[in-house]
Amino acid sequence: MRESRVGLTTGLLLGALLLSGCGVRPEVRAALRGSLPELRQEIARAEVNGPLDEGRLSALAQAVAEREISSASGGEGARTVAIFRPCLSRVESALSSRADREDEPAATANLLLFEAGKSNANDLVSRYARADQGAFRALAARAALAREHVELRRSYFTDPDERVRRGAFDAALHAPSPSHLAELLEAARLDPNPANRSRAAQAVGRIGGESAVLGLMDLFASGGEQEQLAILGGWSDSRSFSRGGERELSRALSRPGLVSVSAASLLLRSRDSRSAALAVLARSIAEGSDDERRLALMSAPVSDAQIKLALERAGKSPSPALTPLVLSRLSELPGSAAKARTDLEKLALDQGDSGLEAAYALAQLGSIKATQRLEKELSSKLASRRLRAAISLAGLGKRQRLAARLADESPTVRATLACRLSEAR
Repeated sequence: MRESRVGLTTGLLLGALLLSGCGVRPEVRAALRGSLPELRQEIARAEVNGPLDEGRLSALAQAVAEREISSASGGEGARTVAIFRPCLSRVESALSSRADREDEPAATANLLLFEAGKSNANDLVSRYARADQGAFRALAARAALAREHVELRRSYFTDPDERVRRGAFDAALHAPSPSHLAELLEAARLDPNPANRSRAAQAVGRIGGESAVLGLMDLFASGGEQEQLAILGGWSDSRSFSRGGERELSRALSRPGLVSVSAASLLLRSRDSRSAALAVLARSIAEGSDDERRLALMSAPVSDAQIKLALERAGKSPSPALTPLVLSRLSELPGSAAKARTDLEKLALDQGDSGLEAAYALAQLGSIKATQRLEKELSSKLASRRLRAAISLAGLGKRQRLAARLADESPTVRATLACRLSEAR
């Protein structure tokens, strides 16, 4: 079954390419059937006379995407398949073929197809509700959206597999049921997985109403910073915001650390609390810890007078780690843009991390020299740096040197970039 499905996917792509009149390029054939060394070799040959054009790059990315999906295995393979969520429409055929197997990547492929509206929730619940494999039971939990599944979903809140609980909490976000309030509050307090506790708190906020807001208040009073940050998200949900959530977010502005900054960013949409929120963000930018400054810098509207003054103050004596971000935000202000860019260019001469961050900021401003530095990052020894550079260059439309990364030794780099590049510009 596995070989026939892989052959079908490969055959579909090859057939499409042949019908288009362009034939099957050697690099595409290597992506579908060859090894990574063979793929690298064919990409190098294809680029002897210059970078691949958009059509060839897109076809290569599509082939790499299909190969990554069809060959995914185990837990790592499931995570690789999940990477293709943003480009599902372009890999739907490969995902459908992969979904027919009975392993973790197949469960993830089924989940992506379900979330895209390509499969029926009731069918998934009927098929997998009592599955032995947690990955498939998690699929049933995520699909348990109907009224008749309320009790089944409740049972999944305490399933021993954290993936199943996560699926159930996600279902609670999409189909909130007031009858689950007590269990979700308990999960937000006691689930062993921090991400699941956060999801449960968000699900409480989605139920909404005064009872949900008050229930989260009790958790907020006894929780640590991470729990409190998750609860702020629950209060910010539209169903809770006007029923006491805005009030509690406003009270959180007086809290220390990231809690106050996060509350401020969530209150920017509030007519009554916006001024107080801006004051917290401005203070954090000017004199907060690095973490507080970073969050405030990322969320604050630079058009506000308080924020402008705080940025100018921070620009005079910024934390070295945050200097590029401060200068990047200053570059958005007409009166400060020229000097901020000059300062970024000086900082970019540094070969360390601060200089690299400055180069990323300058690349967004159109600097050719900065873009060239990002291109050098494509050869970094660290996969995370190669991936960041590739994503940034793709976002800037600088795709000419990205083909080689489609044969990267890291599955995450290959899959992420294949998803980004599979659509021709």
